[in-house]
Amino acid sequence: MKFFIQREEILPALQQAAQITSVKTGAVYLRSTWLKVENEQLRIMATDSNIEFFGIFSPQVKEDGLVGVNGRHLYDLIRKLSPGELQFFVDEKTSNLVIKQNKRKYVLPINENYWFQPLSTFPEENSISMLGETLSTIIDKVSYSVSDDDTLQAFNCMLIKFAKKDNKVDFCGLNGHQLALYKMEHEGLQGMLPEQGILISQKYLHELKRMIPFKEIELNILNNRFYCRSVDHKESISLPLSLYEYPDYNQLLAKYNSPNPSGMNINRMGLMDALDRILIFNTNNSMCTFFAFSEGMVQMDVQSEEKGEAKEFLDIVFQGDLKKIAFPTRDLIEILSHFSSENLHFHFTSPDGPCFIEDINDPDYKVLIMPMQISEDVVYTDIDSEI
Repeated sequence: MKFFIQREEILPALQQAAQITSVKTGAVYLRSTWLKVENEQLRIMATDSNIEFFGIFSPQVKEDGLVGVNGRHLYDLIRKLSPGELQFFVDEKTSNLVIKQNKRKYVLPINENYWFQPLSTFPEENSISMLGETLSTIIDKVSYSVSDDDTLQAFNCMLIKFAKKDNKVDFCGLNGHQLALYKMEHEGLQGMLPEQGILISQKYLHELKRMIPFKEIELNILNNRFYCRSVDHKESISLPLSLYEYPDYNQLLAKYNSPNPSGMNINRMGLMDALDRILIFNTNNSMCTFFAFSEGMVQMDVQSEEKGEAKEFLDIVFQGDLKKIAFPTRDLIEILSHFSSENLHFHFTSPDGPCFIEDINDPDYKVLIMPMQISEDVVYTDIDSEI
């Protein structure tokens, strides 16, 4: 094998490959980045046995071949080299990979080719396109509500499913006490999805978001795998889909139509700043912020023997009969950080029922959070008359 290529062209692909390969543990092919030169193309390939990565380039080819080297070591070397042309070739005498740049020369040991296992290629038929930035944003808005516990099966996955009721595709994360739902119109994605939808495990969502190009991408599904590649076909990743049965999240959404709801419009950043200060006073035994409502104002407070007491007051627009409610402070801050609107609407179904947090400017995104039970011995003080 022998080829010439610019360092800047292959560096991003080597980084993607290195980040899914192991440094020391596992089989040799799991620690390897494979370089395959064939038909005037260079393929950079890597897998952790679940996620698979392809990078396709057109170098100046002198000789075809296949080599596998330690992926992390190869990336560490290339990223520390100067911009410019690199020469790769195999030294037949020593069976090592030689990399040259000007007068610099580096030699890397090669793994035996019998360790190489062909990866699944992007299925061309019935693929659809969308913006990578859009998919990345949706994952960010939903994935934090997916459980991190692998033993919780479907709760450990993000659901992508076509909802016939409103003719949109649902992206849903549910962890038992919190639900995040993003809806979007996309005829191509709608047609590609099976009736039951698809499930992507939490452990793959972070990698998928990290590896998605922000430019236009192509997506496909085949043989219980999810495929994503850049529209120029230079980078492609695939990952396995989970096969659990997802809970009927529409039963939770139906609780929106409660008989006696209350509502609060509030400035998002003002609320986040107040909660961030309240968080200082939270402890393992006092993790919540307590909300008490009056006309035009909400009082937020926390009390703990270890850290003391905090009170915050914010102007709001409020409707309804709800007097008090409590939410885990840290969870609420996390939820608010994934909205972008200046003002949010809180739809309270009851003191102990689901609360729906909605983006006033984006009706397609909402988060459901369950309140904490308020003990009867919690004492609320009236809003100070001076405020």
